[in-house]
Amino acid sequence: MRVGQLGAVCRVLLAVAFIAIVGVPLTAGSAGAQPAPDPLAEMSEMKQRVDQARSEANDAAERYTNAQSSFEGLGNKIAEIEQKIAAGEARREDLRAIAERRAVVAYKTQGSDRAAILNAQNPGEGMRSSELLNRANAADNAAVADLAAVNAELAAQRDQLAEDSKDYNAYRQRLDDERKLLDSKVAAADLAVREIQAKRAAEGLGAPVIDGLVCPVPGAAFSNDFGQPRTGHSHQGNDMFAPMGTPNLAVVGGNITYGPGGSGGNGAYLEGENGVTYIYYHLSEYVGGPRRVAQGEVIARLGMTGNAGAPHTHFEIRPGGRTANPINPFPTISKIC
Repeated sequence: MRVGQLGAVCRVLLAVAFIAIVGVPLTAGSAGAQPAPDPLAEMSEMKQRVDQARSEANDAAERYTNAQSSFEGLGNKIAEIEQKIAAGEARREDLRAIAERRAVVAYKTQGSDRAAILNAQNPGEGMRSSELLNRANAADNAAVADLAAVNAELAAQRDQLAEDSKDYNAYRQRLDDERKLLDSKVAAADLAVREIQAKRAAEGLGAPVIDGLVCPVPGAAFSNDFGQPRTGHSHQGNDMFAPMGTPNLAVVGGNITYGPGGSGGNGAYLEGENGVTYIYYHLSEYVGGPRRVAQGEVIARLGMTGNAGAPHTHFEIRPGGRTANPINPFPTISKIC
């Protein structure tokens, strides 16, 4: 081979080697390397999932509390009708006794009005006796008329009670159906919320503070059910639905005490540093004893104690102290939760 040909071959081999060294890594890199994740885009996507899941859970909470209000409101109406029937039956027995006595007296004293006048010692006495008899007869006649009216009213009330009792069963079924939907939506929202909570915890972030307050039950579903009918009373707070055992946090720093709350079951009472009392009911567990707590500290866990149809925390806000009148918590928790 000539020297010139040898040089050309060497140049070709060198070019091939350069392409092999430089080109192959470039090709492999373009095929296998993944772009670094964008933390902001990831958090934004995560937040969208949380917002969607919580929106659906809040809608389910509203449907459930509306069904609960209809159910318990009808129960109150039935109880009221039953009380009216009991009072009507007692009144009817009194009137029936008067009517029976009137019939006996009328039978035994036929012509007594004329006898009272004829046997009187003077005309004035006879007129007074006649007037007294007329008044007694009028009272008894009114009682007999009242008896007929009471009987008619009792019949109407019993018809209404029978109709409402049928509706009561239908309302109960609707409440059961809404409870199933609520459970599924609350579970889905809880999964989404736990994901973002884990990310915040990994970054060393605590519960968000908004307008100086922390959400009492982060991730819970709720609706504006303040003032709705409940058995024997109106609703004094908002129900916040979440899975059993979900932590309840101190909205603000302050003094916490615990104790039963009647139909509210286990209660926690936070006397806040801001002069406002926050009440948590239906708790499954107290966390710690009475003490001074920091804002965001876990004070209890959500449950179903007392009169509760689904796991939730009944949350109240009472400016001015525990015995003060409550205000609607919905505007507050809508902003901070």
